[in-house]
Amino acid sequence: MGIFNFFRNIKNRIVSGRRSLLFFVKLVNMPVIGNIYDFFYLRMIRNKINKSDVMVTIEPNNICNLRCIMCPYKRMKRKKETMPMPLFKKIVDEAKELGCKEIHLTQYNEPFTDLDIFRRINYIRKSGMKSSFYSNATLLNEKIINQILESPPDLIRFSVDGAKKETFESIRVGANFERVVENIKKLYRERNKRGQRLPVIEVYFTAFDRNRKEIDDFLRMWKGNCDFTSIYPVDSRESGQFVGFNYRRLKSYPCFNPKKVLVLSSGKVDMCCVDINGIATLGDLKKQTLKEVLDSEKYKSVYSAQMSRNFDLPMCRNCSKFYIDSAFIWWVY
Repeated sequence: MGIFNFFRNIKNRIVSGRRSLLFFVKLVNMPVIGNIYDFFYLRMIRNKINKSDVMVTIEPNNICNLRCIMCPYKRMKRKKETMPMPLFKKIVDEAKELGCKEIHLTQYNEPFTDLDIFRRINYIRKSGMKSSFYSNATLLNEKIINQILESPPDLIRFSVDGAKKETFESIRVGANFERVVENIKKLYRERNKRGQRLPVIEVYFTAFDRNRKEIDDFLRMWKGNCDFTSIYPVDSRESGQFVGFNYRRLKSYPCFNPKKVLVLSSGKVDMCCVDINGIATLGDLKKQTLKEVLDSEKYKSVYSAQMSRNFDLPMCRNCSKFYIDSAFIWWVY
């Protein structure tokens, strides 16, 4: 945890300022320095993947109650659906057989819109694995807070992208700033009052030009009101305008981790978290086992192509994660 926090703090400092992020990105793209960085960074990625456990992300449903400006949810064309519990249990069971130790429960959804969320958390725990998810905290109330503490996931990351009401509500469209902040603080206080360790509560800030000046206030606001804070640069999944510079001229870095499996609410395995409409699917767990998908040539070829930098999918060419985030995120992946 100490090493993880060390790298997390370095990452937070880099992405907090636009200039520091641009400086780092330019640095690793320089001829000599970049080559040295690549040598150690790519070797670390291979070693980390070889040693890591399978981790599965399951999208319980693809329903969200907000319309955040940097999220393409409003452009989603795939059918809105909730994953049936029998399919969910099948995937969890197969993940356990593969040595998985953690199930993540977020993709394009707000987890508390899922009526089965606590049944899912309990099933994961009974299977001997950890659970985690992101939430916008808008649906927390006394009943849900009690349910969280009675059936706690291991980690909840709450998204709060501003320290001021106007900024936050202009980004998280449909949310109320005071209510969200109080909901998170209330959960944290009640957890501590009960003497519980779980869930670990992290407050998460997506940084871009609109809110970057509020990062210091954000950090002060949440000191003593959560366990961790984390800052992450905005990506281009909704629009490249939020990133704010021409990232397509940069070197690409692998962002596909073959040990991290993404399962959509339909049961299909998807290549990428940016793929809002489930176009780049690599398998279907209604028809295949998880092991069959992971052992398939189609699945393995994505990682091989990205590591060799011989990857030319249009969706990736236009994605900032491929050029910016992936240049450093593996240190804390």
